[in-house]
Amino acid sequence: MTRRSPLDPVSSSPTGNGPRLMLLVSIIVACLALLVVATIGLLMGPPTQEPAPIVGQREGAAESRDPSSQTRPAPELPKVPRTDDAELFARAAAEAIFVWETRAGFQPREYVEALLEAGDADSGAMNGLVQDLTAYLPTPEAWVELQKYETSQSLTIDRLWVPDRWQDVLDQAREGTILPGTVAYTVEGTRHRSGVWVGEVVTTEHPVSFTLFVTCAPTYESCRLERLTALDQPLR
Repeated sequence: MTRRSPLDPVSSSPTGNGPRLMLLVSIIVACLALLVVATIGLLMGPPTQEPAPIVGQREGAAESRDPSSQTRPAPELPKVPRTDDAELFARAAAEAIFVWETRAGFQPREYVEALLEAGDADSGAMNGLVQDLTAYLPTPEAWVELQKYETSQSLTIDRLWVPDRWQDVLDQAREGTILPGTVAYTVEGTRHRSGVWVGEVVTTEHPVSFTLFVTCAPTYESCRLERLTALDQPLR
């Protein structure tokens, strides 16, 4: 018996190797063709035109089932409604001062400008009100940092009342220095903040207190915001 070398082919017959070789070549060619097509697809990217809808399928119906395709309301700046009720006005103004969202596309100064629409442009207190409102909002630098965490803020009012100290202020004020219908309201509440940290929604709560000064009838038909005390330094 002839001993076979490990390097020898199993069979040296051309009729045995021919079909196998042709099959192997065909497989290699097919794989190369697929590789070329895939490479071209990666280089060219996705098609620029959307595929035509399937015949008989309503495009509108398909879009309505996709929640992401629904029209979302445009973000709005907070507004203080007009009213001649001093307490309702003070409550609405207090809540509006604390409402902001860094994802809405607005800057702190735009929130201030929106709140100034409820201010008293006739009393000469607008410059002071601008400073008061600006102090209640994050600085532009802090706003940039808060945007990274998609931070939003709101206020829950726990208590709103006319402080006892306000009557002392009225008694000691010189005649003509305080407009008729001006009243102070002290607010105690909770500031809520929400944001995203490492992919998780986190919330914080912080107690706050402050006093608003508003002027209503008989000076004005609708109440107006005059000034604010510094945060956490209210009249008691």
